[in-house]
Amino acid sequence: MNNKKCPTCGMAMKRNGRTSAGAQRRRCRECGSSSMHSHGSELADLNAFIGWLPSKDAHRSMPSGGRTFRRRNEGFWKMWPMPDVVDEVHRVIHVDGIYPERDLCVLIACTEEYVLSWHLARSETVTARSALLRTVAPPLRSS
Repeated sequence: MNNKKCPTCGMAMKRNGRTSAGAQRRRCRECGSSSMHSHGSELADLNAFIGWLPSKDAHRSMPSGGRTFRRRNEGFWKMWPMPDVVDEVHRVIHVDGIYPERDLCVLIACTEEYVLSWHLARSETVTARSALLRTVAPPLRSS
């Protein structure tokens, strides 16, 4: 069914006209609360952000100088993709940390060829290194 529930009491709501913008207004039969159901635009904003990342387009070339685009996508800059668990065994694994900010350390585990995994921490501690190495298969032991 397409019955919307009241955000106040949880009961079914009935249609109650439209707004001046044409959106459907609903009213609760029990408590009299009125609301409108809206679909979020987060998925469309994320797709636009992901489409923009590899492009060569500047914000200045967008409508209104890109202000709306930056406002809608500012939260996506805070997202960090987390790596998958690596089960490939290597002879040597190098671990080091870089500090892009004062209280942020990115610990990186890599081989001679490529990066295996990374971990975000406040500093290079044994606990942070252990958390990083739990996502990587242990190296081969030399005999």
